[in-house]
Amino acid sequence: MVTSDDTKESEHRGSNVENPNRRNLLAGALGVGVAALASAPLSADEDKKSNKEFAGRTAFVTGGARGIGLACAQSLAKAGANVALYDVADQLDSVNYPLATNEDLANAKEAIEAHGVRCIAIKGDVRDGRKQRSVMQEIAKDFGGLDFVIANAGITQIGPIELFSDDDISTVLEINLAGAIKTVQGAVPIMKEQQRGRIILMSSVTGRSGSASFPIYSASKWGMIGVAKSTALHLGNANVTCNAVCPTLVKTRLLDNDYILSSLARGMGIDGKLDFDDFDKAARDRHILPVGFFDPDVVADTVKFLCSDAASMISGDVFDIAAGANAQFPA
Repeated sequence: MVTSDDTKESEHRGSNVENPNRRNLLAGALGVGVAALASAPLSADEDKKSNKEFAGRTAFVTGGARGIGLACAQSLAKAGANVALYDVADQLDSVNYPLATNEDLANAKEAIEAHGVRCIAIKGDVRDGRKQRSVMQEIAKDFGGLDFVIANAGITQIGPIELFSDDDISTVLEINLAGAIKTVQGAVPIMKEQQRGRIILMSSVTGRSGSASFPIYSASKWGMIGVAKSTALHLGNANVTCNAVCPTLVKTRLLDNDYILSSLARGMGIDGKLDFDDFDKAARDRHILPVGFFDPDVVADTVKFLCSDAASMISGDVFDIAAGANAQFPA
């Protein structure tokens, strides 16, 4: 498992910003984010002057170094939210395509800060629930709360169900589903205490219908919907909402890589690698609206809405971002 060194939670309770152990936890292996901790949260007067919807609020985004996670973080930052990015930023043995890197995470931090908000970048594996809980507690202390939690981290494997090894199955389920559960576990005590918060789990259209090519991934995304609904029931009395978002084909490195494109080509009887333009044409056939793959910003717009005051009465729900393909699902 790829994580930076753990630091006991007890070492952080009551500590101040100058504690080097605390700095290491929040900065991670990149050594980023320490400067952001030194400044105090925005005051109420500063919030009012900013005229930004989420000014003074804080978001925690897993898988935030690139793709949908980064798009969500950017959307919230544009609206004034401070952001904590949490990403493994390293390669895992059971993942057959390139994951985000240290450089991606550092660049993501810079991109968030360009919106005039504070950002901390933490290198960590969502399978490590203890670390996630500790990091979230520190973020809530230093930024004055934890308003938005986006459980986005995820990986995929492709192929018929009988071909997956034990390690393949465990990796997908432990990161996508168990990892999201651990993210929620970290947020619950904080949001209960502050009596507010929004939790959003990144599911998929394959969490609403089966997939012969992505069966383990699909199973993990079905499970995330159950986690979202269960969490909504659990936290309703604490004024906390929880919803799931189900994107269709989004242009990210999760699908746009040699491993996925070569595997799809073999399934279609194509010699070599499927060209991404051909993949995009197949997406257009799947969708009802005249689009193929779309940008992560489209998903981020829905996430931002679910974090807004306009969505305060929406909880335990599932939002398909499927370019009309969901019109073919049962009601």
